[in-house]
Amino acid sequence: MDKRDDPLREGAEKSSSGVELSLDAARARLRERGYLDRGVEGAVLKGALAARTRTRAFLLGAATGAAFLAAAVAFAQTVLHAVSSALPLRDAAVLFLWLFAGAAAVASLVVLALVLLALLRARAHGDAEEGSMEIAVAFGVLAGVAGVLAARPALESAGLPAAAAVLLAVAFAVLIAVRVARGLAFTVLAASGRLFVTRPRRTFVAWALAGGTLVLVGISALFFRVPAAGDSPLVVAANARRVVVVGVDGWTEGLPGEGAARARYTKEARDPAAFWTTVATGESVKRHGIGSLDLVRVLGVRSPVRPLAGAGWYLKDVLPALHLARRESVTAGARRVPSLWEVASRGGIPSLTVNWWTTYPAEEGGGTILGNHLFFAARAGGSLAGEGWPADATERAARLAPRVAPEPGTFERLEADAHGLDAFALAAFRDAWRRDSPRLALLYLPGPDILSSGLLDPERGTADRVALAAALTEETANLRAFLLDPGLTPVPDLLVLVLDAGRHESGGFVLLSGPLARRGAESTFAPVDLAPTVLSVLGVPASREIAGRVRSDLLAPGAASGETVASWGRRRASSDLSVDPKAYVENLRSLGYLR
Repeated sequence: MDKRDDPLREGAEKSSSGVELSLDAARARLRERGYLDRGVEGAVLKGALAARTRTRAFLLGAATGAAFLAAAVAFAQTVLHAVSSALPLRDAAVLFLWLFAGAAAVASLVVLALVLLALLRARAHGDAEEGSMEIAVAFGVLAGVAGVLAARPALESAGLPAAAAVLLAVAFAVLIAVRVARGLAFTVLAASGRLFVTRPRRTFVAWALAGGTLVLVGISALFFRVPAAGDSPLVVAANARRVVVVGVDGWTEGLPGEGAARARYTKEARDPAAFWTTVATGESVKRHGIGSLDLVRVLGVRSPVRPLAGAGWYLKDVLPALHLARRESVTAGARRVPSLWEVASRGGIPSLTVNWWTTYPAEEGGGTILGNHLFFAARAGGSLAGEGWPADATERAARLAPRVAPEPGTFERLEADAHGLDAFALAAFRDAWRRDSPRLALLYLPGPDILSSGLLDPERGTADRVALAAALTEETANLRAFLLDPGLTPVPDLLVLVLDAGRHESGGFVLLSGPLARRGAESTFAPVDLAPTVLSVLGVPASREIAGRVRSDLLAPGAASGETVASWGRRRASSDLSVDPKAYVENLRSLGYLR
């Protein structure tokens, strides 16, 4: 048939040469060629072509595309956060609504950029099929790269089912992004009257981009170890050894190293919660999940959320500014791997932990725990629920705390907290050691770091700085006296001192003394090595899964067990304790840990 006898083709040529089509004509041609029946693209086009004017067509098409894009992004982000923060289904559903609200605003800007790009592309008068595909491919590549980067933090601790959910969610979001971009390009062409009529070619570009993203995220996941599927029993070599680990934050000088094994270390993260959790777990920040002092509790979401890339600014800054969320400090519930004391308890070794990071709220399964918020709760005369375990040990320790405190925000309060926290921890530690004689004991003393950080505060006046310097000198003298002669009976077989330079410095020292230390040994040390080394002395086989390794070179011959197991197992999920961590956060803010 001669092309002059084909009015449709003739209309196409006129359209391509600049003759504008009405919206009715554009709607008819798109329906005839099947574009209105093509999933997301068809939905975007239907929204635009339902309008009676070109302006409304632009607005409706953009609004429909933004809604699809926001839903896809919110869905993917919800899956990533649910995996990273171990959210139950109800919390994930509520979080999706909040993320959709934020994603809608961002998606509107993205859609505006896509519309402007499509308008520029429409000026070329080229084939619209080709032009819309160009825009879709370019946007799909960007979405794929963003999806890979966003998925990696969630994959760091994901088990196989969770990792599969992350992969599928990211691929789905990329697929929707490609189809939204193409649908918007069609919308712009239809609303501008520059419409083609060639038959749509069946293309697999959108699926190829989604599949490519899936492969890239999967390859990325290979760089992260997946936790073991279950908890196998720990077979512990029988011995009667006792080990004490003392962490001092903010002070590294003044202790003689003669006769002790000595090692220097560099920190992966200076954040106190992150570093001391690494020491206690033998895992990196990426694996144990305590990467900062901030979590977010969003309105309607019962579990705290660990903000990830992409939604972090929205969750940590925007929602709290609108009083729809509040920032919280990290707690035991945010730690994703078992700690020293939990592994020891799993192996039947009695343990004692005093004031260490991520011990609040404390629960059964970790020996005797006097948590890192107990001092403040006891001083305020508040509830001791979640402050320690078991209840009788918690109540006994609480009686050692003072009952008065200076006004919050004052210099006197900072000094009283630093001195009082260390003095309480030392008194509670000595009392519990004498009563229970545990085989493993951990004690954390943050006073020097609190005082030295106060000295670095530029808002402090001269008088406050002089007083802080004097308080720091007094505090380090008290700690030096304890560390040189702990006065513990029975005497531990191995005393490990972790002397950290503080949150503003990059490293510190580890000193090992006692009959099980290798006298005079000097080396470098990785903080992740402490947990497996200490547990090995107690007869616990080392986990092949964790980042840390047993450091036999710092121990006496035969002190470390050479046995290994595949995994120490996963950390047991915390129960939903009815504790309000608001006071906990306020106390950390008064100590200078939160701003």
